[in-house]
Amino acid sequence: MSYRVFLDGLLMPVTPGRILVRHRGRNQRTALLDGGEISQLRAGEGAEAAFELLLPRREYPFARYERSFVEPEVFLARFLTLRRERKPFRFICARVSPGGGLLSDTNLRVSLEGLEVKECAQEGDDLTVQITLREYREYRAARVATDRQRVVIEGLGRETDHRPAASSHTVMRGDNLWNIARAHLGEGRRYREIFELNRDQIQNPNLIFPGQVLRLPG
Repeated sequence: MSYRVFLDGLLMPVTPGRILVRHRGRNQRTALLDGGEISQLRAGEGAEAAFELLLPRREYPFARYERSFVEPEVFLARFLTLRRERKPFRFICARVSPGGGLLSDTNLRVSLEGLEVKECAQEGDDLTVQITLREYREYRAARVATDRQRVVIEGLGRETDHRPAASSHTVMRGDNLWNIARAHLGEGRRYREIFELNRDQIQNPNLIFPGQVLRLPG
């Protein structure tokens, strides 16, 4: 099994040796007078991922690029742009079988929380980047109003997208059927439905190309 890591649709040349994903909770414990305690369960803060990336300055045999060698400054510029613009993007870690089939994936909408660049002359001129990502969640702003002797908080909660479901998807760099199914249908394992619906242009479910417009199940 091999791994492929994508940040904002860009394939990382060297897979991190270790990716740490934390799921932090916000449960609250309250002590009782009799010595016991109760727990109040609350929604977690969302996942946080941290890992170290090697960005080579030469084309090593173990590095992987989508087309041809890319200088580390290109990756670094993309990271700095994501950090500066503070826009959410996709973090995908795909687990691929020896035959090239997708086994499973981690697919999160994240923001870039931390970025550290390390250079050491004694270890060569490659760049090493420490990255911290946090799962991105949108919330509506709450409005506080009074109703006689009560305090009412209105509009608190996650954003709900009331737009009609998309009927098609234009393939972008880094896409695969599992991720498309997960984004539009809620479950990656429903990728077979998209494959069957688009057999006129997809011969192999593991091979799709940027620019293809795929029909989605209703």
